[in-house]
Amino acid sequence: MGWINRGSRPENRENNLSTTVNYCKEDTDASPTVSFVEDPSDPRSYQKTCKNTKNEDLPYIEPSVIIAARDTGLLWLVIDNIVYDCTEFVHDHPGGSQVLESFRSSNCSWQFWRFHGMKDMIEFGLPLRIGCTSGIQNKFKEPPWFVGLRKLWGPE
Repeated sequence: MGWINRGSRPENRENNLSTTVNYCKEDTDASPTVSFVEDPSDPRSYQKTCKNTKNEDLPYIEPSVIIAARDTGLLWLVIDNIVYDCTEFVHDHPGGSQVLESFRSSNCSWQFWRFHGMKDMIEFGLPLRIGCTSGIQNKFKEPPWFVGLRKLWGPE
């Protein structure tokens, strides 16, 4: 499926304090600078990455840090084990802020893909990525897709 990392990251990642990440100082695709995640237990230490940063180069964020982000006023969402900081984007979301608020610090993968395509993810999601994670479950069970059932009821 292209750039989306649907697999889980290793649980025992080496010292997060030394993880280098490509961060953008501006909202451009220009050559990124290299910086460090100063305190991996502090949600405010994670910054948005450049569009050209690969998912496998994103820092690993422990699930406990994602849950803690909820209490700091940050609006983080998890889609396919990638963490997105939607704190500023929430006011620009075409479906309204309540849609994103209802998934604060949780997984909304199947809900996202039901309403959005890869074009939306590339345009709006890439600049919002701050890290990757594993173990954040979606609080709703995905209902089955009923595709092509029209033929069961006869011609139109």
